[in-house]
Amino acid sequence: MADVSGDDRGQLVLVTALVMATLFVVLALLVNTTIYTGNVAARSDVSESATVINYRTEALDAAETTLRYVDRNENDTAGGVDAAYRRMNDSLRRGVGNWSDDAAAHDAFSGASTRTRVVDATNGTRIAQANASRNLSAPDGAANWTLANATGVRDLTFALDATSLATVSNGENESDLLDSGAFRANLTDSAGTRSVFVYERSDGDAGVTVRGTDGSLTTCGPVTGGTVTLDVEARTVDGAACPALSQFDEGGDPFDLSFDGADAAAGTYSVVVDREVDDAAVNQSLPLDSGAPFRTAALYDATVRVTYHGPDTYYEAETEVPDAGA
Repeated sequence: MADVSGDDRGQLVLVTALVMATLFVVLALLVNTTIYTGNVAARSDVSESATVINYRTEALDAAETTLRYVDRNENDTAGGVDAAYRRMNDSLRRGVGNWSDDAAAHDAFSGASTRTRVVDATNGTRIAQANASRNLSAPDGAANWTLANATGVRDLTFALDATSLATVSNGENESDLLDSGAFRANLTDSAGTRSVFVYERSDGDAGVTVRGTDGSLTTCGPVTGGTVTLDVEARTVDGAACPALSQFDEGGDPFDLSFDGADAAAGTYSVVVDREVDDAAVNQSLPLDSGAPFRTAALYDATVRVTYHGPDTYYEAETEVPDAGA
């Protein structure tokens, strides 16, 4: 081995230190570059994901708004039920398609390709009463009657005059509820019957009691105003939460929707079932007039396909859109 003098040894140490310093600088630059690249990628993913979520939300909102408009404004069956359903389906698809085209033109500026379209829609029937001063009896005056047999129910709402209700001494006692003749709406399927009673309590306020298929009773309220409002799908009584109404969720199994004690409540109601107007399962005695209960064509729901193709993301999914408006 060659001898290394003191001067050479010092130069070797200096060169080694310089090489090491250079390596540390290079490594630092590599690490910083990796961190920066990762942060940019993460920000890009988050940003694009948020954009996809925003587009999907806006698309479904547009589809629901269009569905609600079609159900309220293009449901005239004067030209025949089949023609009404064709018109409603065409209007729904055209309305959603127009929104999709407008959104796609805007999204193209950001390099994204988007599309929303209606894949399918379920024809249904809206059964309702608009005369607030009439009781909830059948068109022929029957206090106990069946509105429909179906496999899906949606948008069941009531607005009842509190002064028209039967008085119940104890809303937590089923015998008192039944003996009073209080109004109740029933949903009966293979699991049994669940009911919602609406009545006047002994203190003068209005009360609501939900009976489950197992016989359990849950009270909601009280309601102190002159009108008792129930939104079964939203699970609210007079705007306040009533979770027990979730027992009226139904889909897939055949059921009967009926009223008992309908002469002990006056007001309005509305419900949509997943059977067509000319289906024998929908009570055909309901006339289209302004006084008695009526039935009209409605779209029960729609299946919408949402597609978003961005620079780094491809999203496509089908979602059921209900008519969620009263």
